Amino acid sequence: MRSDQETSDDTDSSSPPDCPRCGARVAFVTATGPMTASASPCGCSVPPNLVRREE
Repeated sequence: MRSDQETSDDTDSSSPPDCPRCGARVAFVTATGPMTASASPCGCSVPPNLVRREE
């Protein structure tokens, strides 16, 4: 049996985010300006900070 911490770590680090507009899985986000971006493959307009780079 897995703990809640292990479960939340797995979902945070391994699954792509859902599009806030249509709910589809987001493969990548293309920034088109400082405050605009497009989610792919759905094409919805989303905030550029939807996906953060790993540091």
